[in-house]
Amino acid sequence: MRAVCPCGAIAITLPQRPTSVTFCDCSLCRKLGAIWSYYPKAAVAVTGLTHVFTRSDVENPSVEAHFCGTCGATTHWQPTASNGNDRMGANMRLFQPEDLTGIEARFMDGIGWDGRSSPRERRPSGIIGKDVVIA
Repeated sequence: MRAVCPCGAIAITLPQRPTSVTFCDCSLCRKLGAIWSYYPKAAVAVTGLTHVFTRSDVENPSVEAHFCGTCGATTHWQPTASNGNDRMGANMRLFQPEDLTGIEARFMDGIGWDGRSSPRERRPSGIIGKDVVIA
């Protein structure tokens, strides 16, 4: 799967269709306007120069958000150096809604997550195009 930001400066290529996507309502994800799918860092190709935002409002942020410096679209996140995780998130809002039909959508309770425990689901999962609409 391949998508580009609105201005075309950044492209992101995924090795395969995700089995699920995550809608997270934490303050960062909500403000970035993203829906995430997760992959090992080496499996995703990002072309073009991204800008990086790392939170300063939390102690030891675990991710850095990448975005296009021209159009401002969030493209992906990667773990910070101190995180040590190999997983990254790709912003599925860059892809066409019809490309996501049939994929499970999960709704994580990011607002209620303390950052240490496993996150909970805010509501039951659904299937895009069946009982979840992406507009």
